[in-house]
Amino acid sequence: MLNDNLKFNYKSIRSFTSYTCEVDETTLEKEVSFHVSLGPSTERKGDCFPVYEVPEGTMAWLSDWSFNSGGPLNRAASVGGSLGRITTDSQYIYVLNCSVSAGEMEVYSPARAIRYLPGEWLAVCFHHMGAPLDLVVRATFRFVEIPSPESDFKTQVFDWCAKDKTDLFPGQT
Repeated sequence: MLNDNLKFNYKSIRSFTSYTCEVDETTLEKEVSFHVSLGPSTERKGDCFPVYEVPEGTMAWLSDWSFNSGGPLNRAASVGGSLGRITTDSQYIYVLNCSVSAGEMEVYSPARAIRYLPGEWLAVCFHHMGAPLDLVVRATFRFVEIPSPESDFKTQVFDWCAKDKTDLFPGQT
C-alpha cells in the first residue's frame, strides 16, 4: 500500500506507455515508460515516483532502463535519480544511481537483472539539480515477469544515517 505522499506523486505522472509480449504461458516481457514534470513550478511530495506494482504471484526481473530529459541540451541543469523499489510497507529502497543533463538520454543496464518481489513497486527517485528550470523527465523500464516461487522470501532492510560527523557506522571504531 502506498503512503499519501507516494500516491500524490503517482497521480502527478503525466503519461504512461506500456508494452507487453507474452513469450510463453509463464513469461511476460514488459516495457513501462512514464514522464513527470520537475522544477520550481511543479508540486510534488518528495522525490520518489512509483512506476509499476509487481502483481501478486509474480516477480519482475529488471534488465535495463533509461532516463531522458526534454528540451535543448543544457548542462547547467541535470536530473539525477536513483532507481529503486518501494517495499510493501511504502519504504523506498535505493538500488542504483544515475543522472542526465537537461536534453540528454542515457540507457543503463546492470551486470545482472534486478529482482522485484510481489507487491513491490519499481520506482524512481528524481533529483532536480543545477539551474532552476522546469523540465519534463521520462524513465523507461524493460523487465520480464515470471511466476513467483510459493515459498516466503527472506529479505532484510538496513538503514543508517550519521546525525553528525562524530557518528560512526555500526561496527566502526
